[in-house]
Amino acid sequence: MSTCLISSLAAIVSFAAVIHAEASPGPATDATRESNAAVSRQLDFSDQQAFEDAHRGFIAALPDAEVIDENGQRAWSNKPYAFLNEEQTPPSVNPSLWRQARLNAIHGLFRITDDIYQIRGIDLANMTIVEGKTGLIIIDPLLTPATARAALALYRQHRPDRPVVAVIYTHSHVDHFGGVKGVVSQAEVDAGAVRIYAPTGSWSMQSARTSLQGTR
Repeated sequence: MSTCLISSLAAIVSFAAVIHAEASPGPATDATRESNAAVSRQLDFSDQQAFEDAHRGFIAALPDAEVIDENGQRAWSNKPYAFLNEEQTPPSVNPSLWRQARLNAIHGLFRITDDIYQIRGIDLANMTIVEGKTGLIIIDPLLTPATARAALALYRQHRPDRPVVAVIYTHSHVDHFGGVKGVVSQAEVDAGAVRIYAPTGSWSMQSARTSLQGTR
């Protein structure tokens, strides 16, 4: 997939997210209030275990998870979602979905276990970094070079500055490989300094998916 297409997709996702987040909601209907209240009674929302799990291993975060690209454009930001800081669920929203959205809004650099770190919440996907014997292994370098670069920079602020020696794409969704040039260069790959690993058939699946989406 071309860099131009990836950038276009990223811009669309960012624009749509901001417009959606900044839209003014209407009041909940009686039916909606009753339905959401029923969910509140069915589930134990006092249980905070999921939030404790989501914060486990936290090291640091970017302010508002905001990333600005090389053109001065916002590549990602949690600012439009500041309303999720409110623990109280609005009557117009399913409380289970509100809780899930608040969990998804948790972002930053996290230690998973020895030699494994993860950057969450500054793109559609999460980027994992494995500290190997000869350098860093990047798993799923996000959607855009800007967010991938910011994720790696955040990691390097708190861990040793070691070279990237390999990149792994777990599957062919663009948010799992589109930002690769934010963590490695084409020259490094051509010189054999960095190895790229992807599932067999990834590019044909991505091309087919893109073609199908273009016909809708």
